[in-house]
Amino acid sequence: MVNALQEDLDRFEEELDIDGERLPDLELDAPIGSLSMRNHATLEVTATIGDAVRTMLAYRVGCLPVVDDNVLVGIVTERDVLLKIAPNFQQHQQKSVRELMVADCVSIHANESIAQAIELMHDGHYRHLPVVDDDHHVKAVISVRNIMEHLIDHFPVEVLNLPPTPFERKPMETPEGA
Repeated sequence: MVNALQEDLDRFEEELDIDGERLPDLELDAPIGSLSMRNHATLEVTATIGDAVRTMLAYRVGCLPVVDDNVLVGIVTERDVLLKIAPNFQQHQQKSVRELMVADCVSIHANESIAQAIELMHDGHYRHLPVVDDDHHVKAVISVRNIMEHLIDHFPVEVLNLPPTPFERKPMETPEGA
């Protein structure tokens, strides 16, 4: 199986060399604002945890920037809710979102590059980054999905036609099923 995969990779490289094709340049220096992002809901710092959960459900989002007078002060994620609140949700839903949010969260300016966003997300293990303006007002939230869509837009054929990544399978010690 490994030999067959290597043969396919070699053939693919030869095809690219024969056709003289180059993969398109990836615009990682493009500003964050060039990504397709939808307007994002925010949550006032005076909201409750129950408000946060209802807003996430209503907008079908995995995080909410928390603002005070339109200035970013923190972020609440679905992961925060699941790990900190879900086991005793009824006891916590009327508490302030301040008790749940990550204060002084990392954000990125709309003029910063996609590469900078990737680096921040990778280093901090973030799936979402609030995008702010000069006054630290939330303009959008960038997600891993936005970056993946950008990559697919630049490499549609290459990305959409990738074979599944093989992994080493060990034979089962005992047969499974009938």
